[in-house]
Amino acid sequence: MARAARGTRGWRGVFLAIAGVAFLRGMQPDPAALVPLFRQALEERTKQYGADNLRVARAARDLGLLLRSLRRNAEAEPLLRQALAIDKRVLGEKDRQVGIDIENLASVAADPAQALSLIEQAAHHPDAEIAARNLARLAEHAPPEQAAGLYRQALEKEEQASGKEGERVAVRLNDLALALPPKQAEPLLRRALQIQIRKLGPKHPETATTQNNLANVLLAMGQVAQAEPLLRQALGTLESALGRNHSRVAAASSNLGDVLRAKGDLAGAKRLYERTLAIDETVYGKNHPEVAADLRNLAGLLEEMGRGAEGGKLLERAERIGR
Repeated sequence: MARAARGTRGWRGVFLAIAGVAFLRGMQPDPAALVPLFRQALEERTKQYGADNLRVARAARDLGLLLRSLRRNAEAEPLLRQALAIDKRVLGEKDRQVGIDIENLASVAADPAQALSLIEQAAHHPDAEIAARNLARLAEHAPPEQAAGLYRQALEKEEQASGKEGERVAVRLNDLALALPPKQAEPLLRRALQIQIRKLGPKHPETATTQNNLANVLLAMGQVAQAEPLLRQALGTLESALGRNHSRVAAASSNLGDVLRAKGDLAGAKRLYERTLAIDETVYGKNHPEVAADLRNLAGLLEEMGRGAEGGKLLERAERIGR
């Protein structure tokens, strides 16, 4: 610990001084102002320890991640590549830090094909947590017929890393469920929900997300009565946790509207669809694809209610957004 403190004393001291002054002034330190300090730290470590040293790798990684946080990915990429190269030589390719370095580099790679190749490397890393995370990322880019298999592998790796009741296991169960037909998805989502209730509590936003997903699956199977209470609870939780004008609240509101529509409560569905539209217009602006989707939902409902002229005007607006 003492050696590490000596190795970073200079630049860390300056950072703490800036942060201390900012705290006294009631401000947050400007991350962009730290870039020259992190560059200086990298130069000093390179002079002191030589190019192939873990302290140099850490300084390059710290600077690269700072630049990434500032959306300066073109500057971050060579630094994160440098950190990866040093860590590979010093630690070996199987070390956990090397897996993290690969993920970091993938997150800033300018070439999408190279980024995907790096994600694939990380998906085969011996660290189960890293492998699980990147198998799930691979699945996001895979054709539908391959996605479920990758999500299943990600779940298996996550269970190895976290145990069968880990919080991240619930995330992987959701991922897999959404890639499967409703009948296969239901037991996975019920398992995820039980994990989250135990680990996070029944009023947590992530628990609400799983309730929302499970309700959608039940609705797809025609089990409207089971879907409704899940969606009402999810909507209440999200409103309390995120506020009434959040995109996730809009999604839950729309889904509950679908349930009421399936029950024949068209007036209730209309109120929820209109609320969803209002939230999405606030969040995204009036000319966003999410708003267009809301307009189409509401237009279809109005058609069912015998108010086709009103619905037609909404469809026209949706079409204008899509142009």
